[in-house]
Amino acid sequence: MTMEASVDVHLDRAEECWVSALEGVRAEDLDAESGCPEWTNRELINHLVGGGLRYAKLLAQAPPAEVEATRGMDHLGEDMVGSFWAHERTFRSLAGECDLEVTVPHRIGPIRGRQLVRMRILELALHAADLSRGTGVPWLIDDELAEYIAAELGDLIIDLGATGGYAPPQREDGAAASPAERVLRISGR
Repeated sequence: MTMEASVDVHLDRAEECWVSALEGVRAEDLDAESGCPEWTNRELINHLVGGGLRYAKLLAQAPPAEVEATRGMDHLGEDMVGSFWAHERTFRSLAGECDLEVTVPHRIGPIRGRQLVRMRILELALHAADLSRGTGVPWLIDDELAEYIAAELGDLIIDLGATGGYAPPQREDGAAASPAERVLRISGR
């Protein structure tokens, strides 16, 4: 079963959110701390760009050692945006062609390809927030994507938090929150 149309649209939006943050990065921002305190902006970008390659390899059923070997590589090249799209297009192509009900050997444990695509949406949108925080560029997530993440992927964020992927959710402060603020709270940002 290939990607459903709504997931495909939200992946498009998450990619746009990430690229808008990435395009705002200046050379002097690269070695500054990102919104992920353990990573510089360069390390965060490299993780996210390399994630497209890793997710494509997972969908292609590459052996876990081959997938993990990509973590130590430099994925940025001369054109960070171009590098991102090169890996992302491969991932998108495979996600559109393969059976997303098939299990892939992710390092957190076996998951279905469909779950991997949803994880990519989260990774793109949330790391865009982290990169925006690290560069001082506004986080440009649209309300529809934020609403989808809060309503449809909130439990996934909490589940991934149990594996060390996200911080614990923040408590509601009683004030009406925008969809973007709800996403940041759910993901402990």
